[in-house]
Amino acid sequence: MRPAPPGSAGDVIVVNTCTVTSRADQEARQLIRRLARESPAAKIVVTGCYAQRAPEELRSLPGVSAVLGIAEREEIGERLRGGQEGVAVGPARAKRPLAPSIPLHFGRTRALLKVQDGCDSFCTYCVVPYVRGRARSLPLGDALEQGHRLLDAGFDEIVVTGADLGSYGEDLGQRGLLPRLVKSLLGLGRTHRVRLSSIEPNKIDPEIVTMLGSEARLCRHLHLPLQSGSDTVLRAMKRAYRATDYAALLGRISARGRVGIGADVIVGFPGEGEREFEETMAVVEDLPLAYLHVFRYSTRPGTVAARFPAQVGGPTARERSERLRELGDAKRRAFLRSLVGSRLPVLPESRAVEDGVLARSDLYAPVLLRRERPWRGIVEAQITGVEGDALLGVRTGGPDHADVSTSG
Repeated sequence: MRPAPPGSAGDVIVVNTCTVTSRADQEARQLIRRLARESPAAKIVVTGCYAQRAPEELRSLPGVSAVLGIAEREEIGERLRGGQEGVAVGPARAKRPLAPSIPLHFGRTRALLKVQDGCDSFCTYCVVPYVRGRARSLPLGDALEQGHRLLDAGFDEIVVTGADLGSYGEDLGQRGLLPRLVKSLLGLGRTHRVRLSSIEPNKIDPEIVTMLGSEARLCRHLHLPLQSGSDTVLRAMKRAYRATDYAALLGRISARGRVGIGADVIVGFPGEGEREFEETMAVVEDLPLAYLHVFRYSTRPGTVAARFPAQVGGPTARERSERLRELGDAKRRAFLRSLVGSRLPVLPESRAVEDGVLARSDLYAPVLLRRERPWRGIVEAQITGVEGDALLGVRTGGPDHADVSTSG
C-alpha cells in the first residue's frame, strides 16, 4: 500500500481506534460513519484498541470491510492484497515479543518512538491490559536502530512512548533500561532532543529524575498520572501509591530546577464522595503542576470497577470536572506567567499560524514567535509574554532564518 495523493479519497481508509473511554468509542463510530458517507467506494479497515475489545460491534458499521486486532494491524497490507476481509482479532494476552512499529510523527520535526506496549498493573478502571496485552519491551538495539532512522529522516525531537513506559525492560530482565535508552538516544547525535511520554509515578526511575537536571537535551517535561488526590479512591483504583507519595515525587523533581509537570485526574470514580473530591482539589492546588488533564470516569466493560457499587451520577461528575478544569486552567496560566523573562530552547511545530511560527519548548509549553519564518532545528527564544494558552517569544539564537515549510 502507498499513501493516497492529497485530496484523494483513496481505495482503503485505515481507522486506528482508542477505547480508554466511552467517548473515544463514540467518536470512533462517528468518524467511521462519516468516512463511509464521504468515501462510499473505499474499503474501511478498523484496528486498534476498540477493534480488539469489540470487533463485531465495529464490523456491523456501514462501510467497514475488515476489523483487525492489535497484533494483526501490522499485516494490513498483506491481508488486503490477499483479499482477507472480515474480522481477525487474536487474543490480547498472548505472550509475544514487541516488534518495531512504524513511528508516528508531528509534521517534520517531532516523532514518536514506541518502545513498550501492554500493561500488567490492572488498575480497576482501566481496559488497557485487556486490549493491549502483557507488558513487553522493544530490545535496546532495535529501539536505537529506530532512533537512528528518525534522525536520518530529519526529525529533531524523539518522543519515547509506551503504554506503561516505566516498566520498559522489565520483561527482558533488564531493570533500569529506560535511563540507558535515553542516554543512548541522546548519544546518537548532538543537535536533537529526547522527550519522555507519560510514566506512572510509582515506576519512574530515580536516575531519570537526576537526568532532568544534568542532560541538557533531555526535555524538562514529565507527564505523571495522579488520577486522584484521595487515598481512599487510589486504593479502590488499585494505584500503587498514596497522594503524599506523589507530592513527594514532584518535590524531588522540582528540586532539580524548572520542569513542566503534567497530570491526569479522574473524577466521578465509583465511591468518590464530596470529601474525596475535595481532597483531590486540595492536593492539586498544592502541586507544582504546569497543566492538568481531567477525565470523567467512564465505565469500561470487563474491568473490576464496572462492577463497583456507588457509581457517581453524571451531573455530579460533570460539576466536579468543571471545577477541577478551572483549577487546572489557573495552574497552567500561572506556569506560563512564571516563564516570562526566561530563555527556552524551542522547536517549530507543524501547524501553521498567522504572522509567525508556533514552536514547542522543552518544557512542553507552546511558544508563538511572531513575524518569523519557519526554520529547522532547535533554537533559543526569549519569552516576552503570554497570549491565551501560549507564550510569546523572540528568537535569540540558532540556525540562520530559512524559509522552510514545516507542514505535513
